[in-house]
Amino acid sequence: MKWQIAIDGPSGAGKSTIAKLLANKLGIEYLDTGAMYRACTVKALRLGINLEDEEQYRFLEDTSIEFRNHEIYLDGENVAEAIRTLEVTKNVSMVCHFGYVREKMVELQRKMGESISIIMDGRDIGTVVLPNANLKIFLTADLAERAKRRMLEREEKGQNVQTLEETMDEMATRDYKDSHREIAPLCKAEDAIEIDTTNLSISEVVEKITSLVNERGFKMEENKNVEMSVAEEQVEAAQEEKVEEVTKQEVSAQPAEESTEVAAENEEASVSSEEEAETQEENSVKPLQLVKVVVLEVLPASKEVKKGDKVVRPAKEERVLVQLENGQEGLLFRNDLVDINEDEELVDQFMEGDELEAIVKKVFPDGGKVLLSQTLLEKRESLKKFEEAVANHEVLKAKVVKAIQVGLVLDHEGYTCLLPSTQITDKDADLASFVKQEIEVVPIRVDYNHIRLIVSQTVADAIKNKQEKNDFISSIKEGDVFDGTVKNITSYGAFVELGHGVEGLLHISEIDHNRVNKVEKVLNTGDAVKVQVIKVDTHRINLSRKALIPNYWKDFIDSCEVGATVKGIASDINNAGVVVDLNEHVQGFLPKSEVSWEKDANIEDLVTKGSEIEAKVIELDLNKKRIILSLKQLVANPWEEANFVIGATVTGTIVKILPEGFKVNVNGLSGYLPKGNVPKDTVLLEGQEVTGKVRAFEPERTRLIITLREDVEKATPKADKKEFGKYMKNDKVTNTFGDFLNLDDYKNLK
Repeated sequence: MKWQIAIDGPSGAGKSTIAKLLANKLGIEYLDTGAMYRACTVKALRLGINLEDEEQYRFLEDTSIEFRNHEIYLDGENVAEAIRTLEVTKNVSMVCHFGYVREKMVELQRKMGESISIIMDGRDIGTVVLPNANLKIFLTADLAERAKRRMLEREEKGQNVQTLEETMDEMATRDYKDSHREIAPLCKAEDAIEIDTTNLSISEVVEKITSLVNERGFKMEENKNVEMSVAEEQVEAAQEEKVEEVTKQEVSAQPAEESTEVAAENEEASVSSEEEAETQEENSVKPLQLVKVVVLEVLPASKEVKKGDKVVRPAKEERVLVQLENGQEGLLFRNDLVDINEDEELVDQFMEGDELEAIVKKVFPDGGKVLLSQTLLEKRESLKKFEEAVANHEVLKAKVVKAIQVGLVLDHEGYTCLLPSTQITDKDADLASFVKQEIEVVPIRVDYNHIRLIVSQTVADAIKNKQEKNDFISSIKEGDVFDGTVKNITSYGAFVELGHGVEGLLHISEIDHNRVNKVEKVLNTGDAVKVQVIKVDTHRINLSRKALIPNYWKDFIDSCEVGATVKGIASDINNAGVVVDLNEHVQGFLPKSEVSWEKDANIEDLVTKGSEIEAKVIELDLNKKRIILSLKQLVANPWEEANFVIGATVTGTIVKILPEGFKVNVNGLSGYLPKGNVPKDTVLLEGQEVTGKVRAFEPERTRLIITLREDVEKATPKADKKEFGKYMKNDKVTNTFGDFLNLDDYKNLK
């Protein structure tokens, strides 16, 4: 029995490494299918053809691709290193895209898989190339881990190495191309066992698969490099035939309307034939075997002979007696002959010594004559027309005739089809429930030996889903909005399913208007998310979430301009300035230096938390989400017009009592009256009007000091300076916007 192991999975999952080790361990041949496509790509690049023109790949007609000791040879040249270059990696998906290329590669792969026990790895082995494989494995791993492996592989081979982010992006694009290509896309077979290799060592993966192989009955020889002998293969083949009951059923050649009855009759005959096969000599024939015969004579029809009510000899129709090459005799009845009209006598059509070809229809266990059929031979020859359907993955409709142990027997326009249970979409379904139903299947192999088609429902469903997916993709246009589901999270974004298995990339920069440092802080696998299509190309659909989220900052800034007057609520006052709520979602900032024309003014003397203020917009920056406001620029600078001389008499109002003096409003200017410049026993209160003289006036520093003493000249400058310094120190706060940016309160606004 030939053993087939199919290993599929995305790039970097470890398929080739695992497959090679398994092949050595199990003593069977390894075929790297991906390497075959890469070899094709190497030759295409060397020839300089237009990689997008399928017709130019006809060079494959004269191209040799073979494996020797797990190494791949292209036209006799070892290209194991050449196929792993970055240029080949970037172009191999395009080469795989063409039906002609895949047809050539799959044809070669299937031939290898049928001739010897083999391990194949790739992206469609379990679904297309070896749909009946004994064991199907789907290897996967985290994208970051796969990218690291690919980088290490290139580094060890001295090839150019990209950054991790570039390699991840390259592999993500490759994954998308492979899973969305029209022909044989990357997908997990329904009966495949998935193994995540992210946190497993190579040896752990090999042991895990080896256990699965042994569980399924694989027998390893002591010398693992020696193939099974011919005798052993014949025994295994006989055992396999016993499992496939439908193999020798006569239903394969009957018209659709007779197929159910004949299937039941011949199933019993099949079992009898199988029991007999164990005692037959090597030269005995088997049902459905092609044989050459020589006509001995045409036996005439005879009537029924009765003796009383008992039939002594049943009636027999006209038939042709022939001799097989092994000396056995056989019979050809009229309904098993071709090109014979009803009114023609067989004796007129056949002569002794005529050589014919026919198919063994039935072998009797008692050693009697073999029943032969030319109609079965004709049916067998006509199966050739399905080769094209197999190559093109053509979807056919077939009616379920019978449920058997290994699957379903179907009829398609008079041709028998076997649908193995492994190729039925619903693995848990009751097979009997399918009988008389018409279902869609895809022929995956023409079985000439048993005159039937081997078909797959899973492939048909995959093609149907692919077509629906393609139709869905073709209907998508920029601006479309979808209620999607997050299927996978990566460091650079999330893949969102839009429907029909179609996924788009929601890049991290398109998740929110505010910067997102980690996708998981906003989205998780399985989350429902509304997205908008912002770009559609052949291989990728780009999505945006933030396009559907109101951008309050942009809306506000677009509706505003520098110099405009806005109103807001002072929601917070700190050392740097005032946070002003301009609406529910947008805040502006009023720096301390923009509160008043007076330098180092105390903010809370002019603005109260919770109060409404009116301010002028002096800066707008959407990227930084910054709106800077000014109170002082709503009025003229009073210090520019003021002109006081030392000793001049002025009148002002006390607005605030300070520890070392008084703050006095003089004609709109904020002046300072030190306590040392107030006569003894004089009591001053807030709101009280006072008249004094100018002690110091520096408009560029917004500094005005007055005194209530009569003799200005005798006022102690040192004392004035000391007291004013205390006032400034007491009232001074940091007034830079940079300080404000470091405040936790402002950070929270973001």
